[in-house]
Amino acid sequence: MIILVRHGEATHHTEHLTGGWTDSDLTDKGRRQIEAAAIKLSRDFSCGMPRFRILCSDLKRAHESAEIFAEKLGIQKIEDFAFLREKNNGKAAGLKESEARALYRPPATLKELDHRNYPGGETRREFFRRSVEGLQREADWEKENLIIISHKGTIQNIIFAWLGMDIDDVNRLNFSVDILPSSFSVLGINKWKEHAIFRLNDISHLQAGEGYGIHKFKLGTIDALYQK
Repeated sequence: MIILVRHGEATHHTEHLTGGWTDSDLTDKGRRQIEAAAIKLSRDFSCGMPRFRILCSDLKRAHESAEIFAEKLGIQKIEDFAFLREKNNGKAAGLKESEARALYRPPATLKELDHRNYPGGETRREFFRRSVEGLQREADWEKENLIIISHKGTIQNIIFAWLGMDIDDVNRLNFSVDILPSSFSVLGINKWKEHAIFRLNDISHLQAGEGYGIHKFKLGTIDALYQK
């Protein structure tokens, strides 16, 4: 099972900075969002926590979110990886949105995969390959239980790849999914051995509720969450 969590609201949102590789902190609201998500997940495992690895982007807003999850779930180790960063916005990182506009290079069309929006930044194709190949190199995503705390674009890339799509397929199909701050998405192998999405962009933790209902998913095996 792969649990995908986008970091909570961060200071680049409230201070109108560019996102990408801007190394922003969580706001107080962002911390509350992530705490609510982690507490809700913990309710699913009130009878015992299966073995999960926490993987996160090494940018501060994601690592801070991972620390909250680790504390609430009783997980000792957090693994930081640069491949889980958001798309590299090059020289625009750390700039006000108004300042970044002077550096922005618009693509010829919205379907470009090899265009760099900012000097020193990544193309869509480079970003997709970096995040997906990095995850496949560092984890067995079909057998391990993973909590991945990252960014909107990175989580989108992981979902696309889980569904068997390369970035060219995503582009051709004009396909996307929305991933809100502190949202919770769940991927896994179902009992028919299919790559399934059990939750997508779930922010129900920002309202009253029990758990995410993970034990009601039609997983491939009863003890799939507890595999070593």
